[in-house]
Amino acid sequence: MLRKMAAFLIRDFQVEVSYPFAFVWQWGSILFNLTTFYFLGRLLAGAAAPYLGPYGGGYFPFVFVGLALAAFQDVGLSAVSQTISYGMYTGTLEAMLLTPTSISTIVFSSVLYQFFSALLTILVYVGFGAGFFGVALGQANLPAAAVLLLLALTAHLPLGILSASFILVFKRGDPFTVILGKLTILLAGVYFPLQVLPHWVQTISWLLPFTHALEGLRQAVLLGQGLRAVAPQIAILLGFTVLLLPLSLAAFAWAVRQAKRLGTLSQF
Repeated sequence: MLRKMAAFLIRDFQVEVSYPFAFVWQWGSILFNLTTFYFLGRLLAGAAAPYLGPYGGGYFPFVFVGLALAAFQDVGLSAVSQTISYGMYTGTLEAMLLTPTSISTIVFSSVLYQFFSALLTILVYVGFGAGFFGVALGQANLPAAAVLLLLALTAHLPLGILSASFILVFKRGDPFTVILGKLTILLAGVYFPLQVLPHWVQTISWLLPFTHALEGLRQAVLLGQGLRAVAPQIAILLGFTVLLLPLSLAAFAWAVRQAKRLGTLSQF
């Protein structure tokens, strides 16, 4: 199994570096986004202080963590569906699924490179934030942050698997990623504290796994809170993972059987 996972990792890396401009531009876009929100934070200095007090009082560190986690979340939501779409487009999906490789191995191997790429993206955010914009991260609790990042990935991965299942059956469309991605940006507190939203909207926000991951990560990174302090967020993310991951794998296996039965694995 390790050899197969390594093969997926090497393949995805080779595909990524075959588009050098896009490979480099993703780091430039991070700096562009951070610069935009840095000056927005200066504009909002003082005005948002009542809402930002629980996170240290500064807008830019607050949104900095949100932007970094949003980039990381995209791995769980889109990695598997991108792999399926690419395999259908290139005609390699049918050959891959007909090999004696378990569905779970294919799924988890599909996100392996993107996971390491997302970790590198987090490091780029940290480097730019600390080096160019003076974000103080010395108080960050790294063990708590690492646990929250891992659980953020596993809590969102089932939604990405469901999206891939939809593509296998219907060939086009990615409703889970699109809808949840938009809801996350609007409702989970990436750009602004949840307290500014109406109470009924805040209730919806707490139904999203990203909301809990982001709240816990801000506590760990900006306030230095340890595992005990963020235990509620950890428990909720673990609950999402345990509940949704088996269901999503079962849905994906059913979608594969349907595509095989109909002979549509190579259709796009």
